[in-house]
Amino acid sequence: MEVSVTKQEFLTELQRALNGRMGSRAAAPHISYYQEYIEIEMRKGLKEEEVINSLGSPRLLGKSIGDAFDRAEQKSTPKEKAAGYGLQILRYGKILGRRCGQIGTETLRRAKVWFDRLN
Repeated sequence: MEVSVTKQEFLTELQRALNGRMGSRAAAPHISYYQEYIEIEMRKGLKEEEVINSLGSPRLLGKSIGDAFDRAEQKSTPKEKAAGYGLQILRYGKILGRRCGQIGTETLRRAKVWFDRLN
């Protein structure tokens, strides 16, 4: 059973997880990204709950971002740090893109059923 949380609760929990790993200044861009992502998906017609559930646990997400941050910080040059961040962003984008595709497919299926009932 999935526990339903609001966008604000999700972002607060993510911020707590990230602040503990990297500090609030480094965490701020990540919080902004997920806040914007949630808003964009809701403008596309998804319910807040669907978007939040697709992202999974904010603690686990915070741990993953924190791990990537730690690995990037261990790199010695700015170029290596940037490459490390870039790879992590690509990985997260691929995962989120796949999940968004699944949600889109399910939404289309539901719309078809709804339109079929109208006829």
